[in-house]
Parts: sequence; C-alpha cells; structure tokens
Amino acid sequence: METNYWAFFAFMLPFGLVVFTGGVLVYTRKFVGLLILDRFMPGKPSLATTFLGAWLLLMAPQHFVNESGIVALIMPYSALLLACLAIGLMGWYWMPKFLQPKWMKEGDKLEARGEDRFVKDFYDSDGRLKE
Repeated sequence: METNYWAFFAFMLPFGLVVFTGGVLVYTRKFVGLLILDRFMPGKPSLATTFLGAWLLLMAPQHFVNESGIVALIMPYSALLLACLAIGLMGWYWMPKFLQPKWMKEGDKLEARGEDRFVKDFYDSDGRLKE
C-alpha cells in the first residue's frame, strides 16, 4: 500500500494552521485561553504551540519539497523544520525569555514579587490568608 501524500497534506495543513494561529494569538494577547496549558508543564506550552504549529505547517508539503531534488531547497527547509520542532518541544519545559512576549515577562515578574492577582485576592498585606 502506497502512502497518499496529498491526504497527509490535506490533514496537516489545516491542523497546523489552527495550532499556529492559536500560538500567534497568545503571543499578541488576543486569545489567552491557551495559558491554561502553562499550569501543567514547567515551561510555556501556550507559546510553544506557535512553533509546533509552524512545524506542522512545514511538515505538510515536506514530501513534495524532498521530491523536488533541489538540495539548495531541501537543506534549509529541513533545518527550519528541525528548529521549529526543537523550539516547540523545548518550550513545553523551558521557554527562553527572549522568545516570550513583553506582557508575559511582566506577569512573571509580578508573580516572583508576590504582587500578582492571586496574591492580592487571597492574601492580606501581612502575607496571611484572608478569611
């Protein structure tokens, strides 16, 4: 049985587009619903979805790029695929600060100082739990 690369393309392209769009919307702070993922892993999975979505988008036409036989196209394309996959998987465990948006870095600083919304809602000024 032969692999149907057009079916693979037709599946991966819209799936990658959805995941990539979700990640871009988190970066631009238009849709922050994916931030719930950040509570389950030590990194920033909400941001990693951007790179994993880009990887899925690039995986869709990969067979056709390889079949072209143009080495000057295949090698950079493969390097870009590897970079997107590496950053996407690494981002679930650790996302470098320079890849995080400014609003997320500021939120992390507030949490580190104990000035975030959770602390203000549940603790008083002396650091005791509100009753």
